[in-house]
Amino acid sequence: LVTGLGVLLMVHSALSCLHYRSLVEDLGVMDAAPSIPLDVQVEVLLGWIFCLMGRLLVMGQLRPIQTTSKAKSFRLVAPSYMTRDFDRYDTRWKGLRTS
Repeated sequence: LVTGLGVLLMVHSALSCLHYRSLVEDLGVMDAAPSIPLDVQVEVLLGWIFCLMGRLLVMGQLRPIQTTSKAKSFRLVAPSYMTRDFDRYDTRWKGLRTS
């Protein structure tokens, strides 16, 4: 319901902006008129906030993150076909240090 209200506000603001543009073009004052009226900007912002709040309310409860003992001992290593710059510098430094 809240998301639908947000979408409705955003669609209405888009139609209001198109109507405003057509009025400005008919009057021939394109340069003197501001790009988008303030009420349309506020309506878009409110519509976006309503859409966001509607989606967050539907999402439900967040569950806590749980780790296992395997995850604590897991070592992150890049595969041989996808080496990172750090791996290359680390290897070069070891090579220079021994000579």
